Amino acid sequence: MSRESNPPVDLRRRNALRQVGSAALATFMIPRIAYAAATRKFDLMMAPQGSGVYDAYAVLQTRAPEHHEWLRLQTIETGGFNYNVTYMSKFSKKWPNTAFGSATVLEWAAGKGVAPFYPDPVAAARDFRVIGGMGATGNFWVTFDPKIKTPKDFVGKRVATGLLTQNEWGMYQRMLLDGWGLTDKLTSLNPLGPDKNIEAMIDGKVDVATMVSFFTPDMGLVIPAGPYNNLLASDRQFHIVDVPAEMIEDYNKKTGGNFEIRKYPPNKLSKQPKPFTTFGDYMTVSAHKSFADDLAYEFAKLWVKMGSVVAKYNALGKVWTPEGIASPVKSNPDRAHPGALRAYKELGLV
Repeated sequence: MSRESNPPVDLRRRNALRQVGSAALATFMIPRIAYAAATRKFDLMMAPQGSGVYDAYAVLQTRAPEHHEWLRLQTIETGGFNYNVTYMSKFSKKWPNTAFGSATVLEWAAGKGVAPFYPDPVAAARDFRVIGGMGATGNFWVTFDPKIKTPKDFVGKRVATGLLTQNEWGMYQRMLLDGWGLTDKLTSLNPLGPDKNIEAMIDGKVDVATMVSFFTPDMGLVIPAGPYNNLLASDRQFHIVDVPAEMIEDYNKKTGGNFEIRKYPPNKLSKQPKPFTTFGDYMTVSAHKSFADDLAYEFAKLWVKMGSVVAKYNALGKVWTPEGIASPVKSNPDRAHPGALRAYKELGLV
């Protein structure tokens, strides 16, 4: 028998050990490979299509697998942030794996109990925690009527808003009109939705319509919601209704509310030659405090990473700067979700 057909004992042992080691390594790696391939999913309740935010998170959902090995989100179209807070306050089974679009004034209103939206204070709202900020908002009214200069001129007019389940588009407007004692003095208040309320004004069916814009905390970049383009495309002369700061301050003082005063310099928006003042707040992605820490942590990091990616497909991504996303957590860490707070600390944003 040749030497090649009968290898030395030490070489046979070495080969045997190598085979045993390979088998052991393969056995060891099976659960690791399975873990790496497994995905973790959570629901993200947003708003109606056309309001801006739903489309942005739909892009994030689509592109997430390219930027995270296992985290997946399902963006859900809903009636709006007001709907989200109401729904999440009632269904505790959703708390561990559902995040939702929300806002600072909205959660104040829910916790306080602002009728008719919340006849009683919502106890669960006190346990909602912020994962990050979608951007600051400025909510304003537009009109073709040059005689309508402030909300006091709405008396006897037909006013259209977004849905009342949408805090930025309909709920806030109703809250303020109620607080100013103007609701009952209108000819009509029509909560038509974000697109339809502008279309109704263009068609002459209402006198005033609601619009929303989004911007970075420093207001360096201001982006109006999609329906603003419909207004521009009408090629008609419109103007933005000025809401004096004292009217906003008066509401906050009477109710304990937390509306922000927004001052727009000229030309921050197309066809906006004059400065104007209006109201707004900060949009957030929130979750119950029992939402999984690791999901909040990984989503916060993914969100910061993907702002520039979403911006290629949706304008709202342009206001998703790392500093802007972390802003509501940085300003109020006691209301932050612990997982998200940990992520922003590691990223040097808090």
